[in-house]
Amino acid sequence: MCQFSFILFGLRSFLLCLFGFQGHNENPVLPLLANLTHLELLVAANYYKALHHLNSFLKASPYLQRLSLMLQLYSERACMGMGEIEKAADCPHNNLKVVETVGYRAHKSGVELVMHLIKNGLGLEKIVIDPVRTWRYPHGADKPHTELDEEVKARDHAKQYLEAKIPSTVEFVCL
Repeated sequence: MCQFSFILFGLRSFLLCLFGFQGHNENPVLPLLANLTHLELLVAANYYKALHHLNSFLKASPYLQRLSLMLQLYSERACMGMGEIEKAADCPHNNLKVVETVGYRAHKSGVELVMHLIKNGLGLEKIVIDPVRTWRYPHGADKPHTELDEEVKARDHAKQYLEAKIPSTVEFVCL
């Protein structure tokens, strides 16, 4: 990614899939993304280094205001490195205002990612939980009933395990 640093410097909005990123470098050092205000990451929510990778992007994006995490869960048997999320050091971020988790599921890893961002987003104003996987089922596409059932479970899970942990200064929205 460093060969593209000169391009990345001027970006204001960026979408990146981290699936291939994970196996190459467990503790990536990213170039400064000084102008980046909106970042969308497609991440393996239950990858053991997920919080470390998230911290890398927070450090590289000091003026980030909106972070959208598109969460995907993988079977521990199907993919190496999936399972318990490893704890990561705090990474305070002053400018992050909105965190959106898309594809949220009733899984411990989603709670851990959101709680890490709440703890480190010093100016956080809003958390949005959206269980719909828009990248897999675009608007109008037929979804299997199992997917709809998972979305209902995810909403209930977010309200049960996250809503009470959100500080009163942060708006909680569950779609």
